[in-house]
Amino acid sequence: MSTIIPLKSTRYDKMAVGYVAVHCDTGKELHVFERINDISKVKEVQIVMGLYDIICKLETDNTKELEDAVMRIRKIPHVQTTMTLLVI
Repeated sequence: MSTIIPLKSTRYDKMAVGYVAVHCDTGKELHVFERINDISKVKEVQIVMGLYDIICKLETDNTKELEDAVMRIRKIPHVQTTMTLLVI
């Protein structure tokens, strides 16, 4: 069971920065990397070793735009899972 806690501070309506770790199908890392790199809100993207295959940094004007960019990443073919870390 998860709990959603609404953020009431206006700080969260301003610039949002987050990191997204991406796990993708074996052998499809470069394809996913290229698709992520085409997303305008992605400022950095790297292929990494470990539990996740790719990590990227997103910078957006607000948390809604960050959520939209993460959803675009999740919809890329061969993406299995993501983990998003929101900078506070």
